[in-house]
Amino acid sequence: MHDVSFAVHPGEVVGFLGPNGAGKTTTMRMLLGLLRPDAGTAEIARPIGYLPELHVGYDALRADHYLDYLAVMKGLDRGRRRGEVARVLEQTGMDDLARRPLGRLSKGQCQRLGIAQALLGSPPAYVLDEPVNGLDPTQTAEARVLLRSLAAEGAAVLLSTHVLAEAAATCDRVVVIANGSIVADEPVGPDLEAQFLAAVRDAHR
Repeated sequence: MHDVSFAVHPGEVVGFLGPNGAGKTTTMRMLLGLLRPDAGTAEIARPIGYLPELHVGYDALRADHYLDYLAVMKGLDRGRRRGEVARVLEQTGMDDLARRPLGRLSKGQCQRLGIAQALLGSPPAYVLDEPVNGLDPTQTAEARVLLRSLAAEGAAVLLSTHVLAEAAATCDRVVVIANGSIVADEPVGPDLEAQFLAAVRDAHR
């Protein structure tokens, strides 16, 4: 990877786009401190709300207990945890499933639970990998509203997605990576598909 430089500012949602193998996951891992860049710096406000593409838990663990456990891991004190768990369950429409074991949740419900854990503690920055993966159309629309509300409250939101329609509907700006380099960093245009294809095509010239 080379020439990878971009910023996500408080109050905006930025889509991180690129073909498979372009470097999206590597870049996000550097932002999260899971990989060390060979040169340059990768900085992000902490704590971070992180949604990995695949998140797992024990099948027998209840949804609310899973969130409480992660709240402990995030350093939330005991007096705050209960309220935080209730808040994020409500925000993601999972409050009626709080007592359901993870093994009995559908794919979409598991995804909403993954979003819920990222919301714990109201962090100033979010890194979300395919946040609407597995959600039905209604849940997808609700997730868009939620992500926009995070930015409206001053958070910086970086989301990776392969669904261009989702980026067009949710993001203020898109950063496109191809062949390990940033090839576009610009506001979402009226035709994001053409915008994306042009950026990737130019990268291969």
